[in-house]
Amino acid sequence: MVFVAFILRPHQVEIKTSSQCGEASWYALTSQTASGEMMDPSKLTAAHLTLPMGTRVLVTNLTNGKSLTVRINDRGPYAQNRLIDLSKAAAAELGFIKSGVTQVKISVANEFKQHLKGHKCNNQQYTFNSATNTLTE
Repeated sequence: MVFVAFILRPHQVEIKTSSQCGEASWYALTSQTASGEMMDPSKLTAAHLTLPMGTRVLVTNLTNGKSLTVRINDRGPYAQNRLIDLSKAAAAELGFIKSGVTQVKISVANEFKQHLKGHKCNNQQYTFNSATNTLTE
């Protein structure tokens, strides 16, 4: 008897996602977060009003095309129309420390889509051109 196994590498697994688009800001408090852990500005964490604590979120800066994954460990933002607050380290990697805010798209696995309310993304596809440093639709 011969058994054949197929192993999928991470880049071969497709995960269906749901998204929100809106404004992101960053914060660098050193107080306790809603999850109970201390806020560490050097970690890749974020605050979101409705996603469960521990949710991994892909954040894409729509201004420059940079992306990274953060972990939700706090509640917020509480500023009107703001989508997500990111740690200082996340903002630095996404390239918006100086401006303080930027437009982002956040994506989560479909199992969390019931936690996403409002902040709809338009259906346009964005392409980042690193040669011209522009994002086009």
